[in-house]
Amino acid sequence: MNNIISIENQEKKKLSDIFPKQVFWDVDIDNFSLDNWEDRSFIIQRVLKRSGHHGRLLDKLENLFSIEEIKFYANDSMEIMGNEPIENLCKRYHMQPSQFPYYINNLKKQVYA
Repeated sequence: MNNIISIENQEKKKLSDIFPKQVFWDVDIDNFSLDNWEDRSFIIQRVLKRSGHHGRLLDKLENLFSIEEIKFYANDSMEIMGNEPIENLCKRYHMQPSQFPYYINNLKKQVYA
């Protein structure tokens, strides 16, 4: 029994070992708990917001959270901005850009009009 507990403790990594400091530059990510729903929401939305074209960050996120949970927190997120990042997330997670409040429909037409 003691061996199981020690193995679990060894496998538990700090979040700062998983994500680069520049993603959570303004907070101590190691004070967050994956058992806390608000912390989970913050972590997911922050990584989605900062991921851009970095699939590696999303891969790390998917190692911690289910795709369904990621999509749940991405849906209607006020943190994720810009058509290109939103479109990339939509492709990866099979979502609709209209689910994101800051997606501007027909942006290319408006810019060149």
